[in-house]
Amino acid sequence: MRRITPAEAERMLADLIAMPSVNPMGRAYEGDAPVERGVTAYMERIFDLPGVRIERQPVSDAHENLLIRYPAEAEGPALLFESHMDVVPADDWADRAFAPRTDGDRIYGRGACDDKGSLTAMALALLDIIESRERPPLPVMLVCAGDEEYAQTGIKAFRALPIEVAAGVFGEPTGCAPVVQHKGTLRWDITVHGRSAHTSRPELGVNAIYGAMDVIAALKRHQDELQALHPSPLMTGPMLTVSMIRGGRTRNAVPDACTVSLDFRLVPGMDMDAARAGVIALVGSLGWEVTHSELQLRTPPLATSPEDPFCLQALSICRAHAGPEIEMRGEPYGTDASWIADRAPAIVLGPGDIRSAHAVDEYVEISQVVACAAVYRDIMMWPFPSSG
Repeated sequence: MRRITPAEAERMLADLIAMPSVNPMGRAYEGDAPVERGVTAYMERIFDLPGVRIERQPVSDAHENLLIRYPAEAEGPALLFESHMDVVPADDWADRAFAPRTDGDRIYGRGACDDKGSLTAMALALLDIIESRERPPLPVMLVCAGDEEYAQTGIKAFRALPIEVAAGVFGEPTGCAPVVQHKGTLRWDITVHGRSAHTSRPELGVNAIYGAMDVIAALKRHQDELQALHPSPLMTGPMLTVSMIRGGRTRNAVPDACTVSLDFRLVPGMDMDAARAGVIALVGSLGWEVTHSELQLRTPPLATSPEDPFCLQALSICRAHAGPEIEMRGEPYGTDASWIADRAPAIVLGPGDIRSAHAVDEYVEISQVVACAAVYRDIMMWPFPSSG
């Protein structure tokens, strides 16, 4: 494996970190090219090789995907490998976030583990196969995705293409352990409506903040009930988190409106529509005038069976390269994998620790990037059952 070395991993990852592919996270974007363009161009250059098909897929003015396809001996569904190119902002450490720094086995910089460590490992794995002149049992499709961090429009645009997928590996920081299940997410705003009055005569008004307090307390009770109803052996149960609250107009007026922002994390097996309807019914039973916004985010859970042959083989390969203690697991966060899992078995797998993602001085261990590249290579070369 000539390409899969610590030196190669450090060099490529440092190059990628130095490209600030910052997602605007819903803010106005005025750039003249998608935020991922620097990374896109870099990947195009290194995969400009015989037999490799490369295609840019526009997603929006701000985002794009890059599709890299390497053929097998025969046509068939693709083995999908996906990592995202965009990163979250680094305003609180902008002086050094995009100046990669190595200290021992760690390389620091925005995107080091989320998600350019995975992208580096996938690229090295595929380059090693190509340069060794090997042909994988199934075509390998490397998708360098845009806009994972905000609205997942990149993977949704890829999903719309007429491309058959046999299985998917989605790069995120999992410590080189295969994640087979994770939570889905619903986000919306709940507004309690009151009636304004002067604070010297609050009895003439209806305090919407007090109503919001009742709503928050009811959501906490509902979370406890849902956790009892939907236990999961692989992750924590359903979570209802009030992440923002906005209410009141001035200090001397009873607030006539208060809005809470709700982040609802659902475990596999829950009906997302029914779960939201249950929250709406609960809030409506409290006796306050309430309105609900449209959904701001809806991402399904990942619910791949741990007994799927693809998952079992991935676990075996992970143990061979990253340690016999590796186990399949679930996670509370969401990923692009959930948008493919209804079509093919999908896992989340990559170097790094999620606790470092989005943090100041984000880092990944170079040895994990190398180990994951070896894992990805073996998965790419595994004689997938559908390939005969």
